[in-house]
Amino acid sequence: MNRRDGDAGAGRPGTEAVPYAFFGDWPAWAARFLKLISRTWRLRIVGQPDPVAAEPFIMAHWHGDDLVLTPALWYMNAVIMVSQSRDGARLSRALETLGHHTCRGSSSRGGAAGLLALKKALATGYNASFAADGPRGPRLTAKPGPAYLAAKTGRLIYPIGVAVSRAYVFAGSWHQTRLPWPGTRVVINFAPPLRLPPEATRWPAHHQSRIVTAALADAARAAELMLADWI
Repeated sequence: MNRRDGDAGAGRPGTEAVPYAFFGDWPAWAARFLKLISRTWRLRIVGQPDPVAAEPFIMAHWHGDDLVLTPALWYMNAVIMVSQSRDGARLSRALETLGHHTCRGSSSRGGAAGLLALKKALATGYNASFAADGPRGPRLTAKPGPAYLAAKTGRLIYPIGVAVSRAYVFAGSWHQTRLPWPGTRVVINFAPPLRLPPEATRWPAHHQSRIVTAALADAARAAELMLADWI
């Protein structure tokens, strides 16, 4: 059978055509590689709620902890909001490869649609997950979305803090995402949950943000202390 014109490697002696599926689906392959690395981590998870037996809940974490949490918590029955950008499409593919569900939207684009999708997910038995300071920062400052959704639905928010003994840090990005090295000690701390009253939907956005920001800061500090005691 002749190769089609334009196929990779066509007409080049000693070369083989590389299937487009490998390069075209690189987010899925990257996710599988991340999952493989995560299996080498020395992992401690503290305070985790039952992802199925408990009533559906909301998880909030910092954007820089994505590469720790998404492979480690693949079983959390979660729907994760990702942006509507091209990068968001790639991220959705990676997250679905890791076992998560996704919906599209963010604080800067399609936020209302994303929150509505997460509300529906909670109503049908899924948990919801936010990178609270995404998609564009500022770093370590929560957007109002997690607090608003919790108040609107009456669901608990679990702030998640992460501590890592050794990691590569993507220092050139605003979120400074961490990728733990193989064999690294990792602590994932589910802090005590927050339950916000229905009237919190009418609070100023900066008030909603401040509550989640403070809870996430506490969760991260507690995770660092747990890691220090472990080491």
